[in-house]
Amino acid sequence: MTDYSPHQVPTLFYILAFIAMGYLIYNLRRLFTVRIGKAEERPLNFFSQLFNSLSFGVGQRKVYSKRFTYASIMHFLMGWGFMELFFATTVDFFTARGWLLKYLPGFDTPWFAALNDTGGIMLVAGVCMALWRRHFNKPQALPHEPISGRGNILGDTGILIALLIVAIGGFLAEAARLAVDQPETAIYSYMGYAISHLLSLETWAALKPNLWWSHAVVSLIFIAILPTTKMFHAIAVVVNVGLTNRKLRGHLRPMNVTALMEDEDMNEDEISLGVGKSSDFTWKQLLDSVACTECARCTTVCPAHSSGKLLSPMKIITDIRADLYSNTLGFGEEQDLIGGRISAEELWACTTCGACMEECPVLIDHIPAITDMRRHLVLSEGKPPDQANESLEATLKDGNPWGYPKAERLKWATDAGLELPTLAEKKTVDVLYWVGCAGAYDPRNQGIAQSVVKILKAAKVDFAVLGKEESCSGDSARRLGEEYLFETLVHENISTLSKYKFNTVITACPHCFHTLSNEYPDFGGNYNVVHHSEFIQQLLDEGRLNPEKTLAKKVTYHDACYLGRHNDIYDAPRNVLGAVLSDESDYIELEQSKSSSFCCGAGGGNMWHEDNRGEMVNNVRMQQIIDSGAEQVVTACSFCMIMLDDAAKGMGKADDMAVQDIAEIIAERL
Repeated sequence: MTDYSPHQVPTLFYILAFIAMGYLIYNLRRLFTVRIGKAEERPLNFFSQLFNSLSFGVGQRKVYSKRFTYASIMHFLMGWGFMELFFATTVDFFTARGWLLKYLPGFDTPWFAALNDTGGIMLVAGVCMALWRRHFNKPQALPHEPISGRGNILGDTGILIALLIVAIGGFLAEAARLAVDQPETAIYSYMGYAISHLLSLETWAALKPNLWWSHAVVSLIFIAILPTTKMFHAIAVVVNVGLTNRKLRGHLRPMNVTALMEDEDMNEDEISLGVGKSSDFTWKQLLDSVACTECARCTTVCPAHSSGKLLSPMKIITDIRADLYSNTLGFGEEQDLIGGRISAEELWACTTCGACMEECPVLIDHIPAITDMRRHLVLSEGKPPDQANESLEATLKDGNPWGYPKAERLKWATDAGLELPTLAEKKTVDVLYWVGCAGAYDPRNQGIAQSVVKILKAAKVDFAVLGKEESCSGDSARRLGEEYLFETLVHENISTLSKYKFNTVITACPHCFHTLSNEYPDFGGNYNVVHHSEFIQQLLDEGRLNPEKTLAKKVTYHDACYLGRHNDIYDAPRNVLGAVLSDESDYIELEQSKSSSFCCGAGGGNMWHEDNRGEMVNNVRMQQIIDSGAEQVVTACSFCMIMLDDAAKGMGKADDMAVQDIAEIIAERL
């Protein structure tokens, strides 16, 4: 057999390499299956998108955001080890034929030799860590099909073993080359050099051609089938994050249901109300599914999943991909997307808290996908959750999910003897206080509304309320998929607000805050909306409020999802709380806080229906608070107040664990 060194590569290898690359390119058609999705306008900036690709795709920024975890170290070793070896292989591919020598490093240089061995060691170590994690220390959220995989060949275990074979084969082939050729740089290939001393020169000489060819063929096969394995995410992720507008993550695209229903020329059969099949998604949503790495980080942090509900965000995304591949490539079993691959129970369990999106290393938008499928259930099939349907009907009839008359919107104030100016009376004010449905009708939140008014009056703020002219912002209706009702409420509220002049809207409800500030602009409602935590902090900073520092309990703060993760407001509530603490050491930060906060369970319309499977999400969160050693928990969300207060009572901890809003904390000390 002819002896081939790496710089005497036969023509046959190049023929096989080009065949492998051709098959690789053919299998990349999986990327183009997303073309069946609907068009989507995505404002993109070249430099921002390039940064995303390099930072989140190549650099795996999200993976390393929590340093020195087992998973982050494992992915660092595997990712960078694989990329280094791919780089080295590419260099050798060209330099062996004398191609591009002016632009590529020499193969037999000390630094290149050492770099290659380092990359190989990193890959082997990372793969071994992954195999251990997959079979001996497996997180519960990871898929339980280590061999078959989800929509790919080889599965998790198979692809890891294949990588291990490629890496070890490379070391053996390199050891044979070093033993036989004895280049001056041999010692710098420290792993190959060490292995080369394990056998005699004669043995290595006999093994060298076979080792070289076996490694070459296995490597080419691996490259050829890569898009059909889980490793396809190494390609798809870079494309996906590069086409992601991070500012628009979580944004729910308007459906303009009103216009669709009123269009006389529209064929009812052509109207897609929500998403019932993969082709109803946008191309970017489908690309999200293709790019999923199945790391299960989203599922691990999901409060619904953690409390025993049926939902797994990772399964939702991979089910969308399975439906896409089934409809475009003929892979897998044909079945309905909703009611088949994905059950209604899974969709309704989501609290839209955003923990999945916060954790996802490849910037997948889980919430919009789930909401779009909810829209299909409600608008196309007429199947909202039974309990939630009552709140939707009440919102349509009375303008609030509690079902109380609009005429009683100010009863919370009159019962407390508060005289409140309305915009109907003043016409022009500096601040509009958006009370919200919870503040107006929920007994516990009425106290918060009263506290906000006390603060505004103490600071001599020029404000007014809408009173009976105020309607629900539409948050719950939209999260529950009732987009038509949401649009109706939006247009009604915008029409009302257009009659008056004000500079700022403040609200104590993060759900109202999020909807008014981030979603109303899509319908022409552009307002300066400020959450009450930020407004109170502003008043404190300006010296318009001077509360007493009399809070002397072990206290903690619960981050509301729609205030924190969805709107990046973390400091203001803590600063307000700090203004009344007798001793800063009395403050306890929860283990799951800020961007890692655990949901109260009310978001996504779950305030209005219950999933009896597993534990109550609010009970899980309250137990975390109790375990922290805190004597009091403070929040800045109307829904969180209800859920945490109910949990404390239901767990028999009402006397031991006070639940208050920051507005109540400040108002009591003025």
